[in-house]
Amino acid sequence: MILSIAKGKTMQQLSREPLDLLDQMYTVAYWMTGSLKKTNKLIYKTYQLVDSETSEVQLFKIFRKVFYEHYHVDAPSLVSHEVCESEENHAPENQILEMDGRMAVLLAEVCTLRHQTISSILERPIETIRLLLTSKRKSMLLGFLNLALFCCVPLGFA
Repeated sequence: MILSIAKGKTMQQLSREPLDLLDQMYTVAYWMTGSLKKTNKLIYKTYQLVDSETSEVQLFKIFRKVFYEHYHVDAPSLVSHEVCESEENHAPENQILEMDGRMAVLLAEVCTLRHQTISSILERPIETIRLLLTSKRKSMLLGFLNLALFCCVPLGFA
């Protein structure tokens, strides 16, 4: 692990200020919303609620709260139609778990946060975070592979 000059702490252990995290937060926001316009609004609303003393964990907690307040309600369901029919009473809980899984992967991969940190941001047990990371990484990878196959396979219209 790369050591920094600051008192022998690793880069991961150094506290980062909200402005230091803007690029990473923007990337996470884009992947969560899928729209540049929504991303800009989400980042703007999040940064209105923080100051320079806000910790990294607190910043991502605020980001999550703003996301669910402003965008999650209107977002189309990310769960398959069959799952929705069989578990209609649990749809909001499943959708939140689905979005938390997606956010967990992004926080781990884009922001390089540790599982324990992600657990405190999403306010879920670390075992749940590990399960979410495993399952969502697989499903996101399959989605990317399907997209790549679709884009590369000639359609053969003649």
